[in-house]
Amino acid sequence: MRALFLRHGESIHNAHSGPQPLGEAEGDRLTELGRHQAEAAGKALGEAGVTSLLSSHMARARETAEAIGAAIGREPETLDYAGELLLAEPFENAVGRVRRLKVALEAGTWGDRPLLVTHGIFIRFFLLDSVLGDGFTPAVGEGVWRLGSRNCALSTFSRGEIRTPLGAEVPDWALLSWMERPWDPG
Repeated sequence: MRALFLRHGESIHNAHSGPQPLGEAEGDRLTELGRHQAEAAGKALGEAGVTSLLSSHMARARETAEAIGAAIGREPETLDYAGELLLAEPFENAVGRVRRLKVALEAGTWGDRPLLVTHGIFIRFFLLDSVLGDGFTPAVGEGVWRLGSRNCALSTFSRGEIRTPLGAEVPDWALLSWMERPWDPG
């Protein structure tokens, strides 16, 4: 099984360079570039064998998912727990949301190749929880910002595909690709 994770296209918040931060509602929409990124990703993902299209409940992810859905002929399903890390959200809650997703993925809820449009921090948490398991602690979580994240970039995880050099199946989820945008021109 493979799970595809796509970070949303460029948002107004991402593009903002002013001295004052934007409010969540004001910045939680795609820019024109973000819409173009989503359309390009959708065209490229048409042949990826996506079995279902999922989205964070946040506007920038939903807008990205809608553009991709139009290109691949799938209606996005919103997951209220696959959103951005909330201000002052306890670490355990964020990890719990990632693990909730893993349970549903492993149950085959969305087929064997779902695509989730979500946020850089959620994808980082999925990666670190997969690699470190119970070793993914709040202290380690402070390092998530050292993992680069690109707008409208694809990360691919697999379960049951990777083997150790001795042939044993690698348990849990394995990372196959990180934040790629193969649809970008050279």
